[in-house]
Amino acid sequence: MTENGDLAKSVSAALSEVLKPVGFRKRANSFNRTADDGLVHHVSVQLGSYDPSGKHAVPGLVPDLHGRYRVNLGVHVPAMSRMGSPRSTLINDYNCQLRWGLGDFMPGGFDQWWDLRDRLSVEEVSQVLARRALPHLDHFSSADRVLDAYNEQGPRAFGPITPKAAALDVADLLLARNRIEEARRLLATYVESVRRGDHAGHKEYLREYLAERGFEALWQPLQ
Repeated sequence: MTENGDLAKSVSAALSEVLKPVGFRKRANSFNRTADDGLVHHVSVQLGSYDPSGKHAVPGLVPDLHGRYRVNLGVHVPAMSRMGSPRSTLINDYNCQLRWGLGDFMPGGFDQWWDLRDRLSVEEVSQVLARRALPHLDHFSSADRVLDAYNEQGPRAFGPITPKAAALDVADLLLARNRIEEARRLLATYVESVRRGDHAGHKEYLREYLAERGFEALWQPLQ
């Protein structure tokens, strides 16, 4: 294992002290916890990429992240199956429909990367995780709580990197819970937003999505 790999392992071990007592299981640098309705809460340590040429780092704009790490958090909702099912039982960051970085729970809400060699950073990470991030994940304890958050905040409830088509994921969740008319109304609103906006490359995908779910009639405004 590389030096950075060893350091990341020690960071993960420190986070285990916060995460295991509240139900998370560890695999490598990732942690999963199962909630109601099959939801999975995810936390992971992500290492900055190694760029020996240095050509991708731009001082003041694109930092060199080698030797640094960030902490990812997310919620995987199985009924939101639009992008396919995970290939393993371990839920990774990219499997989550709701996603945040730990920096989102700090003043300023910026993309925070910590130095792997800075032991004090582990204390900060652990504190922010325990006091701010985990209570936020606790809000998403069931499918209904996910829907409530979306109804209150819209796509913003799913984190700062929520895909623009998050409404389609929510519609799938409504359909899975047999809330057909709510799904129809949400999709009709989304179709109208696509019709008004510049979404030419998205229209064919949306047409197929609607057809697969029996809502072909909602496609008519896009003709």
